[in-house]
Amino acid sequence: MTLRASLPFVAFVVWLLSVPMEGFLLAHLGLDNAILFFLIPHIGTLAFIGTVFPRRMLSLVAVVGGIAAMISTVLIAHSPPGAHWFLAIAGVGSSFVCVKAGIILKRSPCVAMSAAIGLAAANVLLFVFMIVPVPHSVKFPAAAALLLVPTLARTGAQDEADGESNLAPFLPFVFVFQIVSGLMYGALYQEYAEAAFLPGIELAFYVVAVLAGLMFLRRRREGLLALAIVMAMFAFSLVLIDGPASVNVALFAMQVAAGFLDLYLLALLLAQRNSCRAFGIGLAVTCAGIAAGKTASLLIGDASQLVVAVANLVLTSSVLVLYLVMRGEQHLDVAAIPAMGGMAVQAEAEAGNAEPSFELMLPPGLRKRFSDQEKSVLACVVRGMTFREAAQELGISESSVKTYMKRVYDKMNVSGKEELLAKLGTDQEG
Repeated sequence: MTLRASLPFVAFVVWLLSVPMEGFLLAHLGLDNAILFFLIPHIGTLAFIGTVFPRRMLSLVAVVGGIAAMISTVLIAHSPPGAHWFLAIAGVGSSFVCVKAGIILKRSPCVAMSAAIGLAAANVLLFVFMIVPVPHSVKFPAAAALLLVPTLARTGAQDEADGESNLAPFLPFVFVFQIVSGLMYGALYQEYAEAAFLPGIELAFYVVAVLAGLMFLRRRREGLLALAIVMAMFAFSLVLIDGPASVNVALFAMQVAAGFLDLYLLALLLAQRNSCRAFGIGLAVTCAGIAAGKTASLLIGDASQLVVAVANLVLTSSVLVLYLVMRGEQHLDVAAIPAMGGMAVQAEAEAGNAEPSFELMLPPGLRKRFSDQEKSVLACVVRGMTFREAAQELGISESSVKTYMKRVYDKMNVSGKEELLAKLGTDQEG
């Protein structure tokens, strides 16, 4: 189920990175800086999906949008002079497919693992797609065909009442960091294309970062942001050093930073309560940052010292934004939970009540992070119930209880019930 849920997302990302996002197929046609023709309508459509678009119509419109994006992809190869218009059409149509792929990804029983697998597999397949000795005239329709996977996939039912609602505070940091990425790639990529040790090997650094980031994702999601900042600053330090080695290492470092940030962002979006809104707004902000970074890079040109100065200024701003966000989110830190030492005793005392006041004993941050069903299941477990007993108590299936508890484990950064109860300051068994 994990792989099946990841497949539409993987197919979409391979298409995205091979064609409209300055992919190798677009570069083959000599269409430099065409990314903005794709991004601007893409951003507007994503924002529309995340704000006013009715969720119930997504599957239908995604089919129409996917077909439009596929046709546009094929036409780009056959009519390069009209490529900018075709990219704009693809930008609109693919927005619906993108959000749909994200919603399908959320169906996975292990969302964090699916996110990492999706990002890593997409970049591995992109590398394979690049090196396969097939004419580009064949690769363009092959890339278009990839969109069939998310376009025709079924979204299934989603529990939109389940999940977090803490997306907005982190979006300013994501936006600012994407500006940095745009600046760095704009300054580095042309030089890298000429000095690459092995074209495409940079994708391996991205994949390794995503898989390594999975460990941090299980412990503290925001740790990925700190790692992204560190790697970006390391990349900056290499930009002003002449030579192919520094160019290669700088781009590798930026790929690692991008891997950490993309995994964080995808995990954040998948954790949200309203998937359609989260992916629409979250990806619109992300793409807006990329567009702003690309625009700034075009305005600055090849002045590497100015690029580094501006990038450092923007990155410093992003660190400040992140600090302010983290201060506002301190009440979410599970490290403060052991202070609730009497929780189990209080919850046991509530056992006879029809509506246990377990939620009142949770810090405000955790009340917001857990869905109502997760809080109900957690209350039963803290009271010492087995999963079967909790299912009978709540009138749901035992498999549903296990699913909700898996989500609780992920949000509390624990591996199982014993560790969860220890973090809650209890010594309950069972």
